[in-house]
Amino acid sequence: MRKLLPMILLVSCAVTQHTATAADEKSATDSRIVNTMDLALEPTLKNGTDQGAVRTFQGTETQGSIGETGAWNLRTGVTHNRLRCATYETGIQLGKGSPACTKVEWQTDISYGSSRRHCNSAVMIHQGSGKFTGSNDIYQSSTCVRVVTKCTGAC
Repeated sequence: MRKLLPMILLVSCAVTQHTATAADEKSATDSRIVNTMDLALEPTLKNGTDQGAVRTFQGTETQGSIGETGAWNLRTGVTHNRLRCATYETGIQLGKGSPACTKVEWQTDISYGSSRRHCNSAVMIHQGSGKFTGSNDIYQSSTCVRVVTKCTGAC
């Protein structure tokens, strides 16, 4: 009887093995925004004067810049709280609003620049870059940046 019990447990585990369904596959490929952070765009100062060509933004574990040509870069920490793996993408969006970035009117779509796979409750640094196309007026009138984290998989 003692040898039979472990065998019964193994068989019951094998019988209850989950078979992937269409719903499981859909949830594994659907992506969703899991975090946003609105930050003020600040002029880059050199020797106490505004250089104008590059503006920066900074928050906890997040920093980046955007140039007047629309080229941008971002470095931010992303936390994954599950054992199963998921893919995270980070990007930014430009807008104009109050100095505290409230009541922002977003002027661009989100531009993503990094994609990394996280597993086992990992915290990873994402570094990426991209370029907004369009009018220089958008860059000039922007006062805020939204840092966006999107997840696909076991988020």
